[in-house]
Amino acid sequence: MKKFQLLSLLFLGFLAMVFWRVSVMEKTMDAEDYLSLGIEKGSQGMHDEAINLFKQALTINPDLVPAYLALGNAYGNTRNYKNSINAYKEGIQLNPRHKDVPRMEMNIAWISHVAHDDETAILYTKKAIQSYTDRNDYKGVAEAGFRLRMFENKK
Repeated sequence: MKKFQLLSLLFLGFLAMVFWRVSVMEKTMDAEDYLSLGIEKGSQGMHDEAINLFKQALTINPDLVPAYLALGNAYGNTRNYKNSINAYKEGIQLNPRHKDVPRMEMNIAWISHVAHDDETAILYTKKAIQSYTDRNDYKGVAEAGFRLRMFENKK
């Protein structure tokens, strides 16, 4: 009987230690964690789930510019172009010098092109060219220049 009580006590102690360790090691998710998880879900085609994760990231850190890019991409993948453009514009407005701004500008240009709004497509492509130039990203300048030529020739 004493042996059983001793084993029970040791087992309960072991369980208590395991639960304590799990609770100490458990980490709450930060904005970057939600962003990473959203990107993962988006790459799996789970765009609505990704949108919710990007929104959670922005609730925690509204200054996380890459989350606006990812949110805009996810909205675009669900063909919700209005919200896609709004997400990109929020990210651009938040930090016009951020490295992701030219990509957001190019995405706005492409969505505008798809929506047959050539003026906006040309405007944002020119903005992207300037943003790429400011960052000495000549590959980006060349790609945006090619797009601009395509949009202008369509007119």
